[in-house]
Amino acid sequence: MYQVYSCIAGEHNIFYVLAAVLVLTVGTVCSMIVYQRGILARTSVRQRVWAGLSGTVTAIGIWATHFVAMLGYRPGFAVHFDGVTTLLSVLIAISGFLVTSQVLIGGMTLLRRLACAGLATATVSAMHYYGAGALKAAALIEFDPAYVTASVVAAFAFFTLAYASFSTSSRRSNVIAFTGSLAAVASLHFIGMTAMDVVPMAGFDSVAWSIAPAMLGTWVVFGVVLILVTASLAAGLDSVLSKFRFREARRMSLLVNAASEALFVTRADGEVIELNDAARQLFDTSHGDLCGTNINMLLGADITTAWQAGRYGLSEHHMALGEEKVPVDISIRSLEDEGEGLFAVSLYDLRERLRNEANIRKLAYSDPLTGLPNRAAFQKALDGLWDGALRDASRFSVILADLDEFKDINDQFGHGAGDAVLKASAIRLRETFGANALVSRLGGDEFAILLPYGDDETTLMKLADSCVKKLSEGIVHEDIMIQSGVSVGLAVAHSHDGVTDPDSLLKAADRALYSAKKNGRRTARLYDAELHESSEKKRSMEADLVRAVRDKEFVLHYQAKVSSTTRRVLGYEALIRWERPGHGLVMPGEFIETAEQSLVIQDIGRWCLYEACHAAAGWKDDVSISVNLSARQFMDPNLYATVRDAVETSGLEPGRLELEITETALIHNTMVAGRILEQLKTLGVQVALDDFGTGYSSMRFVQQFPFDRIKIDRSFVMSMDTDRKAFAVVDAILRLGKSLSIPVVAEGVETEAQAISLIRSQCTELQGFLISRPGPLTPEGQIAAEAIRAVASLDVMNA
Repeated sequence: MYQVYSCIAGEHNIFYVLAAVLVLTVGTVCSMIVYQRGILARTSVRQRVWAGLSGTVTAIGIWATHFVAMLGYRPGFAVHFDGVTTLLSVLIAISGFLVTSQVLIGGMTLLRRLACAGLATATVSAMHYYGAGALKAAALIEFDPAYVTASVVAAFAFFTLAYASFSTSSRRSNVIAFTGSLAAVASLHFIGMTAMDVVPMAGFDSVAWSIAPAMLGTWVVFGVVLILVTASLAAGLDSVLSKFRFREARRMSLLVNAASEALFVTRADGEVIELNDAARQLFDTSHGDLCGTNINMLLGADITTAWQAGRYGLSEHHMALGEEKVPVDISIRSLEDEGEGLFAVSLYDLRERLRNEANIRKLAYSDPLTGLPNRAAFQKALDGLWDGALRDASRFSVILADLDEFKDINDQFGHGAGDAVLKASAIRLRETFGANALVSRLGGDEFAILLPYGDDETTLMKLADSCVKKLSEGIVHEDIMIQSGVSVGLAVAHSHDGVTDPDSLLKAADRALYSAKKNGRRTARLYDAELHESSEKKRSMEADLVRAVRDKEFVLHYQAKVSSTTRRVLGYEALIRWERPGHGLVMPGEFIETAEQSLVIQDIGRWCLYEACHAAAGWKDDVSISVNLSARQFMDPNLYATVRDAVETSGLEPGRLELEITETALIHNTMVAGRILEQLKTLGVQVALDDFGTGYSSMRFVQQFPFDRIKIDRSFVMSMDTDRKAFAVVDAILRLGKSLSIPVVAEGVETEAQAISLIRSQCTELQGFLISRPGPLTPEGQIAAEAIRAVASLDVMNA
């Protein structure tokens, strides 16, 4: 220890020693400031840049300290320094402390702190002992191993104290770190200088670059200036960033106060220490009055206990504000603030939201026109009533009411009149069924009523009949008496085996309504055993039809169509039959309507088209095939592609295929029907208007659409011998066809008298039981031969 003191006092100029301490102090302070700036950086890249700058400042400061002290070293002879060694020593210091700073910025764990102490010790030791070798330009240098070891151990001890004490927030810890850093550098330098034995030997080692002490002093001054500039920049940046933090804090304050939620910052015991403007407005109290109060008392809820129980909020808590109970959602969040245990409590006032939700529910569950509950509300009530009936084995009723001829009211009097009828009907339904019933509008002109009873079917029917009578009374709208009517269907829960859930109950009421409309309208029908049996048969038929399509149970029979002049067979009409297992051969009149309602008709019609085309492809070239299109099949968007594919795959000439379309298929949308017919005509197929004379717009259809043939409905042909009006209709159609050059086919010809009369009236083609009965075609063509003989036997001239 005495030798160290002797080295400092006897071999060093005290001025340079003090200057070295000053340089080391400035460098250390600057490096700590810069490193703190790195800690505050928001991104990892910026943190590492600032840490690197801090390491560079530390390295230059320690290097400058070392060589300031070296400048004050007085060994008793002229001293010169090796320039290369001096320059490399500063690079050693910078490299070492760059690595040290990057290790420390990655996380200040105990292991990292010890690693940094070791790296710093190694860096300063290497820089010192290598830098001391710069004196080799003027002397021979030897080192005492004991003192070298002592210098490294002392430096490591002090560096460990420095890095272990370094803190991002505590000033006391940073003072200890600063002192430890100074002691580490000073102890290593002066103990290291004591370990050094210098023997002057002029010219001992020839060096390429020798630096005089004055030049080295210039370098040191430059290093100190660099440190001061860096410190100034860091201080300036610190000032800028402080202002930035102030602005950020100001913005955060404005943001918090702009929030619609009431925000509180509380201690762990519930004491309010800060709040925003929304909180003050919610409680209608000043900021000062709320600060210091207990949040649990304000809310009427123990949020601390809730937090400890793992609940981080309360939903729809009703908080007392004066005499009013205000619903709020409470959210609790812990705040990290140096271990003070603060909480952020936010309150969201639910009053406006609940009012909006109530309005939305009203809009979602009510009909805007009549004010009645809508379909969604009805379904929800029905489900609830069904569940209740399951629990207590009770019965209830569903009534469906559908206004008759409502479309005609809209068409004749306008939609305003239709709306007036709906409103009046809603009022009358409420009056008829009373307050215990749920009367709702499902949509359009359909209403539904839920009755909480259903044991007495006689009483229900009387109520339904009263409904029919009440809604059949006239309604005055703008001085116009509008006469409306209603059909009613009733179904009782748990009344039949098939009624097993709310949907099946609604279907039962709908079937009863359909039956009421089918039986003349303005009547009521209860879903009873008879209707249930009929519905079950229909349901069974629907299932069998699906199976029939899959298993190909359908067959085609063909009925001849002959020329009235040449008596020759012109073609056949394909007529479908169903070979239903257990029922024999079923005629189309027994299943087509069901097929239409269940949408199986699309698959059936497609099969008929393909089957007929493939059969006709093997006939004589001049014999055509007619296929009926249902209304649903005609409006199928894939009809054109289906017809084209059937013709192409069968090899049938398109002109030999005739598609028969009824007026019903054309009525609903004449524009769409016109486009479909134009598409079909581009394929080259023939199009016939079937059952002509039964629709109210037949003449317009003949004029508007490109039909190749007109078929007189069989009802006129069969009654033309006994009904002069029917004969007049037939004669008019024949004259119309002749004037438009459109061939006319008479269907339903069953007697010779009918055939003779039609031939005399110049009917183009005949079809009916007199000509031939429908049947399967045989390879021998038996049907064609019978048809020719039947017509040839008619003697028109002698009749």
